[in-house]
Amino acid sequence: MRIKMLKCLITVLVGLSSYLAPAQNMVNFNWLEGIWTIRAEKYTIQERWNRLNDSTYQGQSVLIKPSGDTIPQESLTISYTGGDWYYISKVIGQNNNQPVRFKIFYHKNFEFISENPLHDFPQRIQYRKINQQLLASIEGKKNGKYGKQNFDFMRQEVTPEKQ
Repeated sequence: MRIKMLKCLITVLVGLSSYLAPAQNMVNFNWLEGIWTIRAEKYTIQERWNRLNDSTYQGQSVLIKPSGDTIPQESLTISYTGGDWYYISKVIGQNNNQPVRFKIFYHKNFEFISENPLHDFPQRIQYRKINQQLLASIEGKKNGKYGKQNFDFMRQEVTPEKQ
């Protein structure tokens, strides 16, 4: 009787662990949500991130001129597919306007690092949130020469008229 109960318990535990296993790969990127801004003298760069569901976050990067004209720069997605998380970037006027996937190989708390070693530049993209700052960077080699560019965003408080 005990062996039969033990076998039953093992079967239930194995079934439960296989059911819960995909949830272990689910990561919370809610910390990205909101409007993030870099203000420069001649323009403002803005990234807006929204959570669509448990496995998809969508972002948009725009350049805002002093006149108020907004120029779309990049469509962004963070998506969980095929057992992995991907940062997907579609830059207007680059890569034949096709999205480029970067596999997220590191994620913890308020940070992730993604990589696509086959892409021309960048090969690595990183985001880290520290308090009200979102520190993003792109890096890699282009024409055999290493380069890195940092983007230090500040959280923009949203007032009712800006929604």
